Amino acid sequence: MRRKQLYAMILAGALAAGGVPVTAMAADTAAEEAGDLGAGENTEESAAEEQPAEENKEPTEAPAEQPAEAPAESNPAEAPAEPAQEEKQETETPAETTEENKEPTEAPAEEQTDTGIAINEVDADGNVTPKYYNSLQEAIDAAKAATAESSATVIEVSKPIALSSTVNVSGRKISICAVGDISIARETDSFTGDMFKVSGENSSLSFETKDGGSLTVSGAFTDAAVTAEGSIVNVSDSGSFGLFSNVVLSGNISSADGAAVNCTGGQIVLAGGTITGNTGAKGAVYSDSAVCVQGTVAVKDNKIGDAQANVYLDGTAEFVITDELTGSDISFTHAGAAEGTEVLAVAEGVTVVDFKTVAEQFSYDTEEYILNPDTETNKATLKKKATEPSVSPSVSPSVSPSVKPTTTAKPTTKPTVTPTKTPSFLKYKSGSLKWTDHTTVSLQMSTTQHCKWYYFFVDADTDTKVIQNMYDASRATNVAKANTSFTVKAENVPEADTWLVVCAKPDSGKAKMSIFKLNTASFKKKRPGAATTSTRPARTYAVTKSTITGLENPLKFTPGTFYEFSVTGAGQNDEKPYVSGDERWIPMYWSLSENPTKSGEKNTTFRIGSPKGIADAKTYNIYVFFKKQIYNGSEWQDTDVIESVKTQFSSQKLSPEDLTVTPTGAAGDNGSGGGGDGSGSGDKTDAELTATEAASEKDGGSSSKSAVSTLDESPIGAMVALAALSLLAGGYILIRKRKKDI
Repeated sequence: MRRKQLYAMILAGALAAGGVPVTAMAADTAAEEAGDLGAGENTEESAAEEQPAEENKEPTEAPAEQPAEAPAESNPAEAPAEPAQEEKQETETPAETTEENKEPTEAPAEEQTDTGIAINEVDADGNVTPKYYNSLQEAIDAAKAATAESSATVIEVSKPIALSSTVNVSGRKISICAVGDISIARETDSFTGDMFKVSGENSSLSFETKDGGSLTVSGAFTDAAVTAEGSIVNVSDSGSFGLFSNVVLSGNISSADGAAVNCTGGQIVLAGGTITGNTGAKGAVYSDSAVCVQGTVAVKDNKIGDAQANVYLDGTAEFVITDELTGSDISFTHAGAAEGTEVLAVAEGVTVVDFKTVAEQFSYDTEEYILNPDTETNKATLKKKATEPSVSPSVSPSVSPSVKPTTTAKPTTKPTVTPTKTPSFLKYKSGSLKWTDHTTVSLQMSTTQHCKWYYFFVDADTDTKVIQNMYDASRATNVAKANTSFTVKAENVPEADTWLVVCAKPDSGKAKMSIFKLNTASFKKKRPGAATTSTRPARTYAVTKSTITGLENPLKFTPGTFYEFSVTGAGQNDEKPYVSGDERWIPMYWSLSENPTKSGEKNTTFRIGSPKGIADAKTYNIYVFFKKQIYNGSEWQDTDVIESVKTQFSSQKLSPEDLTVTPTGAAGDNGSGGGGDGSGSGDKTDAELTATEAASEKDGGSSSKSAVSTLDESPIGAMVALAALSLLAGGYILIRKRKKDI
């Protein structure tokens, strides 16, 4: 691997029940690439190494002249650490003596002993030299201090490692990457503590592999009678841990809650890999916060004693899907297990092809529960396998004021059966039943117990026993807390004479039904008239009716300055009601090329700037691309039509002082977060695109040239997944719970 591995991150999340925004965390690289104008971390990057080495000298002669899009919201518009260092070298050392100055620093590297633990260092010319360390702890301590925006340091391991004490990760972002088939194990049976400990804000650890290698981290002892007191990985105090493909955590028998991963106040990202053969006090993985999952993950065949125990979710923890999940096998237990407990959700902004298929990749550790997926909300709750308790055989007048149970007296020696008047947990607020519009009624209910409820309609005069047999527990998805009131908004009331049935079931006990007759003469009289529907032609728009604002005035592109601009597609802000055939245009990306073909030319963040600044006053063409959507009568559907709108922006002339780049990183951190030289290396806060001046009437347009190069040999899946880990190192995923009014 010629460069340190780059990680681009994905979401958000608070999930479908909440949002999961994503920040980027990247390993340092030192690629020098021509061109400066482009997007930040949302830019789709592509490798291109066509730039001659001589171009590396250009920054000493004149500042670059191309803007670059800023990174996503969670990353500041700062340049990568190592490019800032390169710029300093070019400024202080004459070009003729550059190689001579480098030779003394290169010689010692050749004399190092290959310990199998290395951090690759990249010089200004892109040459990679491994620096070896005697232990993982020594390598971690040598890594740069972490900030919320800093990238992860990749430690490549090419020989087996035996740990004699806990490896601590604090204030660092570390990726341990196996080169070949590598194992990490305990050195002796006397070492029974945590193998790895990750703690503190901006601290993270991930296990991954490269070039088809594998990594096994085992906590096994040679003496089967020995039991560990710690976990393979202990995560706490806002730290983060990530697991990737071809990594196995196994063999740890421990008194810790989570034998493989024990997470209290931290965050776990499972983006691949296998956790198996571990025994803990609460299983293999313990977490009191959301566990992010994507890729292909297996957590199975772990135990508490002899019982199946894999992932143990505590408190409000649940699984959060941050990307497609395929072929996974994840078994779990929840501390708050009960009918209706939410255990799975999709992060906001994340699309899954089939949520039901996703939910089928999870199972409960015992036979007591199964998952009940809701494909409309992309959430899954626990559902008891046992047969639901039967519905109360009678409808209490106290919960159904408009229905009076009747009995028919017969000449028999048996006593007449009448409904038993028992106190009900479900009550109707008298006088609250009202029409909202022609097809909607609302009413107020209260409950003395925690319950779940739903409603349905039946034809007037339906026998109450028939109604009781219509109860369906799987439809009771609306939650009402004990000793609270809630509103039932019943929509789509039929035109025919109808009864409304409200059903609720407490956590323990029988379900209750309350029936409301909507066909009484007085209530029918109050029903509002049907709304008159007016027809209109479908609204259609040319893409040129879209608006682009924020680029009207010349922009002062000082180094590291970025500007947001606003894009609104034609018809995008039209309000309901829609009619079939309505059209709208949704912004997708922008480019400096009229016909972008490379992924690096498509910038999905509407923000622009230059890491090195633009000295001259010039005008550039910019193309914003939109996708057409058409309303089909019930929802908006994407089409294959993508068109662009051309506009222009201008740069102001700058003075030499304006172009001075002052690194903002603290002393001793290699200029981390400095002004940058637009090379696109380091943490990739600035991908590069070279722009020409706006073409003349004769030219008929401008051109652009891609010069993006990640020089990253790792799989893109790992890049995307570790992006989630960086976000999680900065904070937890917030899941906003919403009630669904019906």
